[in-house]
Amino acid sequence: MPDPLCVALISGPMYDQLYACIANFERAAGTRVNIGFRAPHEQLNAHLASLPEVTYDLVSTHTKYAPSQLSFLAPLDDAISQLNIADFYAPLMERARIEGRLYGLPRNIDVKLLHYRRDLMVQAPGTWTELIETARRLSTGRGFFGFVFTGRGSGLFGMFFELAEMAGARLFPQSKIPQLNNAGGTWALEVIRELYGSGAVPARVVEWRYDEAHQCFRDGLAAMICDWPGYYGVYHDPAVSQVSGQLGLARMPAGPGGIHKAYAGSHTFALTRRGIQRPEAIQLLRFLTSPEQQLQEARQGSVPARPAVVAQMRSEAPAAESERWRLLDCVIAEDVLVPPSLPYYPAIEELLWRTVRSAMTGEMGIPAALDAMEKGIAECHKSYEAQ
Repeated sequence: MPDPLCVALISGPMYDQLYACIANFERAAGTRVNIGFRAPHEQLNAHLASLPEVTYDLVSTHTKYAPSQLSFLAPLDDAISQLNIADFYAPLMERARIEGRLYGLPRNIDVKLLHYRRDLMVQAPGTWTELIETARRLSTGRGFFGFVFTGRGSGLFGMFFELAEMAGARLFPQSKIPQLNNAGGTWALEVIRELYGSGAVPARVVEWRYDEAHQCFRDGLAAMICDWPGYYGVYHDPAVSQVSGQLGLARMPAGPGGIHKAYAGSHTFALTRRGIQRPEAIQLLRFLTSPEQQLQEARQGSVPARPAVVAQMRSEAPAAESERWRLLDCVIAEDVLVPPSLPYYPAIEELLWRTVRSAMTGEMGIPAALDAMEKGIAECHKSYEAQ
């Protein structure tokens, strides 16, 4: 039997169910798979970056993070004949390329929708102004909140990214000169500060990542959340969800001028420079991104990266599910906001979420926070170009 494969994977309610299928791969391939590390993306990225040598064969990554991991990721172009890539969505495959070379295979299409309690409101708020008003009205001050969001990490960055861009600010213009210290950036921070300062969200969100915010809504302690497709199945499971049977979905609220934006991207599986040398690792990559595994995740709520799997899901969908797929079509076609492919993107994300959180809690004034973000992004660009 070959030496075991060693993998590092993202964990959480959206992801963990897929990994049970690895036992099927082991039986079919005659190869053991050791999950050497499994954690939420923030910790996973930090772990991989801390290693003097990455000794995993396959890792979970993301189209926004892969450009910063080229020191240990392997291009897949020479292995394409061994991978089933014919029916992935072409734009996703293009996002997985860096300088023309393929560095991973898409696991899903990740895009946010507004989730709300149908037993508490007739329809979802159509704008962020309406969302703030509704969230304040529904908050009781006794452990129930009108809204919940992720108050740190990628989640808080993404919320600010959406709000700023829909209001006319620009984090990543082609000029590489950020345009944040303006009316759009001010409005974005004011929305976040108002939600937090008014008590419409739990004070503890300052330390919450995606899973904690998800659990708050799932436990019936909030009326609304902007959340990801991978949580959808758990929300409908009456054994663990207090919102089962009450869940409504809507397009992300509009900002000034009626513009909608939804933070989006694609999780991927990638091979390392060690893994690309092992036929068993290539087989595992093919297995984890196969139509069969994407169908399994789609039945839990994820949006598949293969059109054929999406078509199968649509053919199986009852009326309520068909409406969800129509909503996802609309958002993917019109609203998606995808971070750029930058090798220093994680540094920008880290800078922004920490600064946004300081503005949210009142530790920094809004003009000072916007100025710090503009200067910080510009410095990241400048430092990289000087290398």
